[in-house]
Amino acid sequence: MKLKYFAILSIGALAVTSCSDDDNHFNTNKDVTVELADAEIRISEDQASNTSYNYIPVVVNGESDGPIEVTIEVLPYGEDPAEADVNYVFTAYTITIPAGETTGRFQYYPKGDDVINDDRTFQVKIADVKGATVGAQDNTIVTLVDNEGLIPIYYSGLAGAWDAVMESTDDGPVGQSFTVVTTAEGTDGYGKDVTLIDFPGDGMTTKANFSIDGVTQEIYVSIPSGQQVGQMTHPTYGVGKMLIYPVSGNSYTTAAYDFTLKFNFDLKSGQYVIDPEYNFGVLVSFSAGMMMYDSFSAMSFFRN
Repeated sequence: MKLKYFAILSIGALAVTSCSDDDNHFNTNKDVTVELADAEIRISEDQASNTSYNYIPVVVNGESDGPIEVTIEVLPYGEDPAEADVNYVFTAYTITIPAGETTGRFQYYPKGDDVINDDRTFQVKIADVKGATVGAQDNTIVTLVDNEGLIPIYYSGLAGAWDAVMESTDDGPVGQSFTVVTTAEGTDGYGKDVTLIDFPGDGMTTKANFSIDGVTQEIYVSIPSGQQVGQMTHPTYGVGKMLIYPVSGNSYTTAAYDFTLKFNFDLKSGQYVIDPEYNFGVLVSFSAGMMMYDSFSAMSFFRN
Protein backbone atom coordinates (compact mmCIF):
# COMPACT_ATOMS: atom_id res chain seq x y z
CA MET A 1 0.00 0.00 0.00
CA LYS A 2 2.78 2.42 0.81
CA LEU A 3 4.46 1.83 -2.55
CA LYS A 4 1.21 2.43 -4.46
CA TYR A 5 0.59 5.66 -2.53
CA PHE A 6 4.10 6.89 -3.39
CA ALA A 7 3.53 6.17 -7.09
CA ILE A 8 0.28 8.17 -7.13
CA LEU A 9 2.01 11.16 -5.52
CA SER A 10 4.82 11.02 -8.07
CA ILE A 11 2.42 11.02 -11.04
CA GLY A 12 0.53 13.95 -9.54
CA ALA A 13 3.74 15.92 -9.07
CA LEU A 14 4.72 15.31 -12.70
CA ALA A 15 1.34 16.53 -13.89
CA VAL A 16 1.63 19.76 -11.89
CA THR A 17 5.13 20.38 -13.20
CA SER A 18 3.98 19.93 -16.79
CA CYS A 19 1.16 22.47 -16.38
CA SER A 20 3.55 24.97 -14.80
CA ASP A 21 5.91 24.77 -17.79
CA ASP A 22 3.03 25.34 -20.21
CA ASP A 23 1.92 28.43 -18.31
CA ASN A 24 5.40 30.00 -18.43
CA HIS A 25 6.31 29.59 -22.10
CA PHE A 26 8.88 31.98 -23.55
CA ASN A 27 9.24 33.57 -26.95
CA THR A 28 9.39 31.04 -29.81
CA ASN A 29 10.46 33.30 -32.70
CA LYS A 30 13.93 32.11 -33.62
CA ASP A 31 15.24 35.40 -35.05
CA VAL A 32 15.00 37.32 -31.73
CA THR A 33 18.23 38.32 -29.98
CA VAL A 34 19.01 40.29 -26.84
CA GLU A 35 22.11 42.29 -26.04
CA LEU A 36 23.32 45.02 -23.72
CA ALA A 37 22.90 48.52 -25.14
CA ASP A 38 26.26 49.98 -24.11
CA ALA A 39 29.82 48.74 -24.36
CA GLU A 40 30.89 51.15 -21.61
CA ILE A 41 29.18 53.27 -18.94
CA ARG A 42 30.88 55.88 -16.76
CA ILE A 43 29.11 57.27 -13.69
CA SER A 44 30.16 59.13 -10.59
CA GLU A 45 30.58 56.89 -7.54
CA ASP A 46 28.31 59.30 -5.64
CA GLN A 47 25.82 59.75 -8.46
CA ALA A 48 22.97 57.95 -6.76
CA SER A 49 21.67 56.49 -3.55
CA ASN A 50 19.61 53.47 -2.61
CA THR A 51 16.50 55.43 -3.58
CA SER A 52 17.78 56.68 -6.94
CA TYR A 53 18.92 53.98 -9.34
CA ASN A 54 21.13 53.71 -12.38
CA TYR A 55 20.46 51.19 -15.13
CA ILE A 56 22.14 48.68 -17.42
CA PRO A 57 19.89 48.84 -20.52
CA VAL A 58 19.00 45.70 -22.49
CA VAL A 59 17.89 45.75 -26.14
CA VAL A 60 15.62 43.17 -27.81
CA ASN A 61 16.13 42.79 -31.57
CA GLY A 62 13.23 41.23 -33.46
CA GLU A 63 9.55 40.71 -32.67
CA SER A 64 8.87 38.41 -29.72
CA ASP A 65 5.66 36.43 -29.24
CA GLY A 66 6.34 35.64 -25.59
CA PRO A 67 8.39 36.85 -22.62
CA ILE A 68 12.18 36.75 -22.58
CA GLU A 69 14.17 36.08 -19.42
CA VAL A 70 17.67 37.56 -19.14
CA THR A 71 20.18 36.74 -16.40
CA ILE A 72 23.45 38.59 -15.90
CA GLU A 73 26.60 37.98 -13.92
CA VAL A 74 28.64 40.86 -12.51
CA LEU A 75 32.40 40.37 -12.37
CA PRO A 76 35.42 42.32 -11.11
CA TYR A 77 37.27 44.05 -13.94
CA GLY A 78 40.53 45.91 -14.51
CA GLU A 79 43.39 46.90 -12.24
CA ASP A 80 41.07 48.46 -9.62
CA PRO A 81 37.98 46.25 -9.64
CA ALA A 82 34.80 47.35 -7.89
CA GLU A 83 33.45 45.03 -5.21
CA ALA A 84 29.82 43.94 -5.06
CA ASP A 85 27.82 45.31 -2.09
CA VAL A 86 30.80 47.51 -1.18
CA ASN A 87 31.09 49.76 -4.25
CA TYR A 88 27.78 48.95 -5.96
CA VAL A 89 24.51 47.08 -5.39
CA PHE A 90 22.22 45.42 -7.97
CA THR A 91 18.55 45.01 -7.10
CA ALA A 92 18.19 41.88 -9.29
CA TYR A 93 20.31 39.73 -11.58
CA THR A 94 17.39 38.32 -13.61
CA ILE A 95 14.67 40.27 -15.41
CA THR A 96 11.74 39.24 -17.61
CA ILE A 97 10.98 41.34 -20.68
CA PRO A 98 7.29 41.03 -21.72
CA ALA A 99 6.27 39.91 -25.20
CA GLY A 100 6.57 42.67 -27.78
CA GLU A 101 8.77 44.90 -25.62
CA THR A 102 12.08 46.00 -27.16
CA THR A 103 13.95 47.12 -24.04
CA GLY A 104 14.60 46.08 -20.47
CA ARG A 105 16.97 47.21 -17.74
CA PHE A 106 18.84 46.07 -14.67
CA GLN A 107 18.78 48.44 -11.70
CA TYR A 108 21.85 49.20 -9.62
CA TYR A 109 23.31 52.01 -7.57
CA PRO A 110 26.90 52.88 -6.67
CA LYS A 111 28.04 53.28 -3.07
CA GLY A 112 30.40 56.20 -2.66
CA ASP A 113 33.05 56.67 -0.01
CA ASP A 114 35.09 59.51 1.48
CA VAL A 115 38.47 58.24 0.29
CA ILE A 116 40.50 59.47 -2.68
CA ASN A 117 41.06 56.41 -4.88
CA ASP A 118 41.46 55.37 -8.50
CA ASP A 119 38.35 54.82 -10.58
CA ARG A 120 36.86 51.36 -10.00
CA THR A 121 35.37 49.11 -12.67
CA PHE A 122 33.18 46.04 -12.99
CA GLN A 123 31.84 43.99 -15.89
CA VAL A 124 28.20 43.11 -16.51
CA LYS A 125 27.83 40.05 -18.74
CA ILE A 126 24.80 38.18 -20.05
CA ALA A 127 24.96 34.75 -18.42
CA ASP A 128 21.74 33.15 -19.63
CA VAL A 129 18.75 33.93 -21.86
CA LYS A 130 15.44 32.09 -22.18
CA GLY A 131 13.31 32.80 -25.24
CA ALA A 132 16.04 34.39 -27.38
CA THR A 133 19.70 34.16 -28.31
CA VAL A 134 22.50 36.47 -27.20
CA GLY A 135 23.49 39.22 -29.63
CA ALA A 136 26.93 40.63 -30.37
CA GLN A 137 27.07 43.03 -27.39
CA ASP A 138 26.99 40.60 -24.48
CA ASN A 139 28.84 42.70 -21.88
CA THR A 140 29.16 46.23 -20.48
CA ILE A 141 32.10 47.71 -18.61
CA VAL A 142 30.99 50.10 -15.84
CA THR A 143 33.45 52.63 -14.42
CA LEU A 144 32.73 54.25 -11.06
CA VAL A 145 34.53 57.58 -11.32
CA ASP A 146 36.08 58.78 -8.07
CA ASN A 147 35.02 62.27 -7.04
CA GLU A 148 36.95 62.83 -3.80
CA GLY A 149 39.99 64.07 -5.74
CA LEU A 150 37.83 66.91 -7.12
CA ILE A 151 36.63 68.14 -3.73
CA PRO A 152 39.66 70.35 -2.88
CA ILE A 153 39.09 72.26 -6.13
CA TYR A 154 35.32 72.52 -6.36
CA TYR A 155 34.19 72.48 -2.74
CA SER A 156 36.46 75.31 -1.69
CA GLY A 157 35.92 77.08 -5.02
CA LEU A 158 32.18 77.20 -4.41
CA ALA A 159 32.62 79.53 -1.44
CA GLY A 160 31.99 83.23 -1.91
CA ALA A 161 29.41 85.73 -3.13
CA TRP A 162 26.67 84.92 -5.66
CA ASP A 163 23.80 86.83 -7.28
CA ALA A 164 20.52 85.02 -7.96
CA VAL A 165 17.54 85.88 -10.14
CA MET A 166 14.53 84.09 -8.63
CA GLU A 167 11.01 83.72 -10.00
CA SER A 168 8.82 84.63 -7.05
CA THR A 169 5.18 83.54 -7.04
CA ASP A 170 4.19 86.87 -5.48
CA ASP A 171 6.57 89.36 -7.07
CA GLY A 172 7.81 87.82 -10.32
CA PRO A 173 11.57 88.03 -11.04
CA VAL A 174 13.51 89.23 -8.00
CA GLY A 175 17.22 89.61 -7.35
CA GLN A 176 18.89 88.11 -4.31
CA SER A 177 22.55 88.23 -3.29
CA PHE A 178 23.76 85.37 -1.11
CA THR A 179 27.02 83.93 0.17
CA VAL A 180 28.16 80.30 0.16
CA VAL A 181 30.20 79.26 3.20
CA THR A 182 32.12 75.97 3.24
CA THR A 183 33.82 74.07 6.07
CA ALA A 184 37.57 74.25 6.60
CA GLU A 185 39.68 71.28 5.49
CA GLY A 186 40.47 68.89 8.30
CA THR A 187 37.26 69.62 10.21
CA ASP A 188 34.00 67.70 10.39
CA GLY A 189 31.77 68.45 7.43
CA TYR A 190 34.58 69.27 5.01
CA GLY A 191 33.55 68.34 1.48
CA LYS A 192 29.93 67.81 2.56
CA ASP A 193 28.38 70.70 4.49
CA VAL A 194 27.46 74.03 2.91
CA THR A 195 25.78 77.09 4.44
CA LEU A 196 23.90 79.64 2.33
CA ILE A 197 23.77 83.07 3.97
CA ASP A 198 20.87 85.38 2.96
CA PHE A 199 19.22 82.57 1.01
CA PRO A 200 16.50 82.47 -0.15
CA GLY A 201 15.96 85.89 1.44
CA ASP A 202 17.75 88.53 3.50
CA GLY A 203 18.50 87.42 7.04
CA MET A 204 17.89 83.73 6.28
CA THR A 205 20.50 80.99 6.78
CA THR A 206 20.05 77.69 4.93
CA LYS A 207 21.99 74.49 5.56
CA ALA A 208 22.74 72.27 2.56
CA ASN A 209 24.73 69.23 1.39
CA PHE A 210 27.49 69.30 -1.24
CA SER A 211 28.12 66.62 -3.88
CA ILE A 212 29.89 66.47 -7.23
CA ASP A 213 29.45 64.29 -10.30
CA GLY A 214 32.88 62.89 -11.08
CA VAL A 215 32.00 62.47 -14.77
CA THR A 216 30.39 65.83 -15.65
CA GLN A 217 32.07 67.73 -12.78
CA GLU A 218 28.77 69.47 -12.08
CA ILE A 219 28.30 70.55 -8.47
CA TYR A 220 25.07 69.89 -6.59
CA VAL A 221 23.89 71.62 -3.42
CA SER A 222 20.89 69.83 -1.91
CA ILE A 223 18.71 71.72 0.56
CA PRO A 224 16.76 69.46 2.95
CA SER A 225 13.16 70.56 3.46
CA GLY A 226 11.61 71.32 6.83
CA GLN A 227 14.59 73.19 8.24
CA GLN A 228 14.28 76.56 9.94
CA VAL A 229 16.04 79.28 7.96
CA GLY A 230 15.03 82.30 10.05
CA GLN A 231 12.26 83.92 12.03
CA MET A 232 9.89 86.84 11.66
CA THR A 233 7.63 88.87 13.92
CA HIS A 234 4.00 89.42 12.97
CA PRO A 235 2.00 92.25 14.61
CA THR A 236 -0.87 89.88 15.41
CA TYR A 237 0.62 86.38 15.66
CA GLY A 238 3.95 87.22 17.29
CA VAL A 239 7.23 85.46 16.49
CA GLY A 240 7.15 82.69 13.90
CA LYS A 241 9.69 80.22 12.54
CA MET A 242 10.55 80.52 8.84
CA LEU A 243 10.73 77.03 7.29
CA ILE A 244 11.55 75.69 3.82
CA TYR A 245 9.02 73.24 2.38
CA PRO A 246 7.89 71.89 -1.01
CA VAL A 247 4.93 73.87 -2.31
CA SER A 248 2.50 73.45 -5.18
CA GLY A 249 0.36 76.50 -5.85
CA ASN A 250 -0.85 77.75 -2.48
CA SER A 251 -0.46 74.40 -0.71
CA TYR A 252 2.57 72.79 0.87
CA THR A 253 3.65 69.35 1.98
CA THR A 254 5.78 68.35 4.95
CA ALA A 255 7.14 65.28 3.15
CA ALA A 256 10.90 64.75 3.31
CA TYR A 257 12.34 66.40 0.22
CA ASP A 258 15.55 67.96 -1.11
CA PHE A 259 15.73 71.03 -3.36
CA THR A 260 18.74 70.89 -5.65
CA LEU A 261 20.87 73.76 -6.90
CA LYS A 262 23.26 72.84 -9.72
CA PHE A 263 26.46 74.85 -10.14
CA ASN A 264 28.29 74.56 -13.44
CA PHE A 265 31.80 73.10 -13.41
CA ASP A 266 33.40 76.51 -14.07
CA LEU A 267 31.86 77.80 -10.79
CA LYS A 268 30.61 80.92 -12.57
CA SER A 269 26.91 80.14 -12.92
CA GLY A 270 24.17 77.64 -12.15
CA GLN A 271 20.45 77.07 -11.76
CA TYR A 272 17.76 75.61 -9.55
CA VAL A 273 16.93 72.13 -10.87
CA ILE A 274 13.18 72.54 -11.27
CA ASP A 275 10.97 69.68 -10.12
CA PRO A 276 7.83 69.18 -12.25
CA GLU A 277 5.69 68.58 -9.16
CA TYR A 278 6.96 71.00 -6.53
CA ASN A 279 8.51 74.42 -6.20
CA PHE A 280 10.15 75.38 -2.94
CA GLY A 281 8.74 77.95 -0.59
CA VAL A 282 9.27 79.62 2.76
CA LEU A 283 6.45 79.20 5.28
CA VAL A 284 6.12 80.87 8.64
CA SER A 285 4.97 78.72 11.53
CA PHE A 286 3.10 80.57 14.28
CA SER A 287 1.38 79.04 17.27
CA ALA A 288 -1.92 79.82 15.51
CA GLY A 289 -0.93 78.03 12.29
CA MET A 290 1.13 78.30 9.09
CA MET A 291 1.39 81.28 6.76
CA MET A 292 2.95 81.32 3.27
CA TYR A 293 5.83 83.80 3.02
CA ASP A 294 6.85 83.24 -0.62
CA SER A 295 7.56 80.47 -3.10
CA PHE A 296 9.94 80.18 -6.04
CA SER A 297 9.48 78.35 -9.34
CA ALA A 298 12.81 79.04 -11.06
CA MET A 299 16.23 80.45 -10.35
CA SER A 300 19.57 81.14 -12.00
CA PHE A 301 22.66 82.48 -10.29
CA PHE A 302 26.01 83.97 -11.18
CA ARG A 303 29.26 84.94 -9.51
CA ASN A 304 29.05 88.28 -7.74
